[in-house]
Amino acid sequence: MAKHSNPTPTSGGQRILALLVAVAVLVGGISIYRLLVGDRDEDGTGSTATGTSDVDDSAVTSDPPPAADDDARSGEVECGQVTVWAAPELLPAVESAAGRATDDCFSYAVVSRTAPTARSALRDGETPDVWLPSSVAWPQLMAEEGVDLEIGQTVASSPVLLAGRPQVVAGLGELGVTPESTFAEVLQSYQAAVATGGSDVAVRLGDPRTDPATMALLTATSDQLGGLDESGSAGRNLLVVLAQTAVPGEPVSALASEETLVVPATEQQIGAAAQEDLELEGVSLAGGVGAVTMPFVRVADTGSAAAVDALEQQLTSEEAATDLADLQLRAGTDGEAPDVAGVPEGLTVDGEAPDPATTNLLAQTWTLIAPQSRILALIDISGSMEAPVDGDVTRIDLTREAAQTALSVIPQRTAIGVWYFATALDGDRDYREAVPMRPLNEEVRSGVTQLDAVLSVTEDLDLDILEGDTGLHDSLWAAYQQMQEDYSPEAISSVLLLTDGINDDSTGGLSEDEVVERLTEARETGERPVTVVLIGMGPDVDEEALERLAASAGGEALVLRDPRELPQVFVDIVARRAP
Repeated sequence: MAKHSNPTPTSGGQRILALLVAVAVLVGGISIYRLLVGDRDEDGTGSTATGTSDVDDSAVTSDPPPAADDDARSGEVECGQVTVWAAPELLPAVESAAGRATDDCFSYAVVSRTAPTARSALRDGETPDVWLPSSVAWPQLMAEEGVDLEIGQTVASSPVLLAGRPQVVAGLGELGVTPESTFAEVLQSYQAAVATGGSDVAVRLGDPRTDPATMALLTATSDQLGGLDESGSAGRNLLVVLAQTAVPGEPVSALASEETLVVPATEQQIGAAAQEDLELEGVSLAGGVGAVTMPFVRVADTGSAAAVDALEQQLTSEEAATDLADLQLRAGTDGEAPDVAGVPEGLTVDGEAPDPATTNLLAQTWTLIAPQSRILALIDISGSMEAPVDGDVTRIDLTREAAQTALSVIPQRTAIGVWYFATALDGDRDYREAVPMRPLNEEVRSGVTQLDAVLSVTEDLDLDILEGDTGLHDSLWAAYQQMQEDYSPEAISSVLLLTDGINDDSTGGLSEDEVVERLTEARETGERPVTVVLIGMGPDVDEEALERLAASAGGEALVLRDPRELPQVFVDIVARRAP
């Protein structure tokens, strides 16, 4: 079966003729069968149109229909049962369509399957005859993984909007957002507001690998964002920020408790929220923010083709359009819009499916950049940090400003620890722990978060804290070892070191060659990888030495001229994970 091709529908006349022939041949045998076993009722002991489960994703199937005689089996119609997986968003409409398609020849076992459950089952080799997913993206991804399927016509669709509580959506105007703004412009305005003191509105996305609205939005706006396929591109950098601040689970569900969020949501989700007494307002942007399309997908060749055709016909019928409207979905891509409060009038659906290559690239990239970051920040507090950089501004002033600027925009789930380093700060050690490693949003004591703790210690970075020389080599190697010891496969571990020069350890310690050798050996083992970023500040920085040390660990060295550049360093650290 070819991937992504549209099945050729059997003509209405041919199908009716075939059914009439089969019924005529079967009617005598079926009558005798019923006389022998008696008609069964519909209490679960007899044949039913469908079986469903929305609790444990297990099928409750109907009894198979009476076997056709040899003449019927040799004809064009093969009787039997068809297994159908349906997304919860579509389930009632699929059940109704299966009920209408069921006859003495065909029956359907309809099973509720969420996208993650369906994709996991397909990977394990389990296949239905028909799959009605919550987004065309899911069969696109499964086809990329080698599952043989056909993505047919769109059964239902729902346009995507940015949604939030009405008072929060109104706050977008304060960022300069209008209906003429594109999604890329919204993000740029939001990030600019955050970088200059914060915003009363937080723009958040979900995980595009599980959330249909987020996937639709990002695939539809990838060109606006500057493309996702180039490392270091504007689109890739934006994706890093979105991934590191993403809402876990379904983004719309977060709106019930988070009153400052704006998230992508479908028209159907906005309508469903209203039924739960959660008033939301959607914003339609210039250039659109995509639409979730739900296709009819044929997966296996084992079922009756005629039965599959019959179900597809019912799912694209006028009766199905009514059922879909009850679910606040649009039939096909041009069906009538449901009456959903909070959705702008005249909103249309772009019927073009997302490019499978873009869908796959987005999912792959997100997998690499979404895991939590664990960053151990080493801050140079040696005596030379008192040297002026510009007028009365010293190197330690620059460091303090850079650290606090970065903390204002780093995602709150990022785990950060802080070490100071100079010489002999803790006995013979050139470093000491200022704040242990914890997520920024973790409460460390009553009313105090890790972010508060890190801001407090970085606020103390002034001339009074400076002492000793620069024991960079010993401190860097100790930090690298610490991150390897505390390694977590679910997170990305990094060492971020800020210094004004190069190693000047009056107490001895490791040489540059010794550190390079140890970092190289640790990196080449391939176990417990740690990203190393060395940042120099001031005119005395030995860039060549920093670059050699960073390269030995497979990392990067750079000279920071403006403290506002440090948040971009964080983005670069995360973006480096992606291909």
